[in-house]
Amino acid sequence: MIKAHIRKAKKSDAASILFLMRELAIFEKQPQAVIVTQAQIEKDGFGARPLFGCFLAEVADQVVGIALYYPRYSTWKGPTCHL
Repeated sequence: MIKAHIRKAKKSDAASILFLMRELAIFEKQPQAVIVTQAQIEKDGFGARPLFGCFLAEVADQVVGIALYYPRYSTWKGPTCHL
């Protein structure tokens, strides 16, 4: 059985987050869709007012998955979170 370690992402994980975003875009056959940069992820996710949060899954100290979440406001339900 492979055991994954789940932890909250840190600013130093921005390159891994971007890598997996690009991998998802390739899987979805839209590699050109990713225009976000590592610097933007660092600022928007780990700056003074983060726009998103992220958890990482690691196996053997290598990042193998991400769960990115951010708050939003539903016109029907009010405050909610998108994962």
